[in-house]
Amino acid sequence: MRVSSISSTPAAVKPASPKSAAAPTRREPQQDRAAKRVERFLEVAEELFVEVGFEATTMTAVAERSGSSIGALYSYFPDKTSLADALLLQYRSQIMALWTPLLEHIGVLTDKQFAGQLIERLIDVVTAHPAYLQLPTSGIKFRRDPAARRGLREAIANALRKKSPALTREDAMLCANVLIQMIKGMKTLYTEAAPKDRQHIIDEYQQVMALYLKYTFAKN
Repeated sequence: MRVSSISSTPAAVKPASPKSAAAPTRREPQQDRAAKRVERFLEVAEELFVEVGFEATTMTAVAERSGSSIGALYSYFPDKTSLADALLLQYRSQIMALWTPLLEHIGVLTDKQFAGQLIERLIDVVTAHPAYLQLPTSGIKFRRDPAARRGLREAIANALRKKSPALTREDAMLCANVLIQMIKGMKTLYTEAAPKDRQHIIDEYQQVMALYLKYTFAKN
């Protein structure tokens, strides 16, 4: 599965919280030309984060490679953390867009099929955007959206209850939380592993997740 490039629409680029409350917030692009400029800033930032790492990336380098002035860059992004926040938000949105139809059709999938496709669609985004795994390991505390996190867990819990109506809401939420933690653990091992070992990690987590789902549904 190929994952499309980051959307160029203004709605896809939401304001990212700065490091501190005192830092300036960035403005949203109001026209197509401005939206394309923001898209280019994010594309270049992504390239540099992968090439040289978050710490070595500078706002000056992003502006120069983008073919824009540093003032134009700062008018949309007050610092490079806000660039990274915007990228991570887009990656998460892409993952959720891939997961949503899967959750909607969970009833016709076996536990193994569901677990496999859940992980496979995450890896599609990781493959297309390696900065998704690199940025969280940079030591910077990026913005987290509690509402979005709750929404993801609730979406998974609702899908689980759709497949197994006997599941209580509490059990479904617990199962959703366990699945999310499994995915986080897989991402950590996947990030640290040599390329030749990554498929083995994926296969192992697919098996573990499928067995856990089978156990959860069976006890209800």
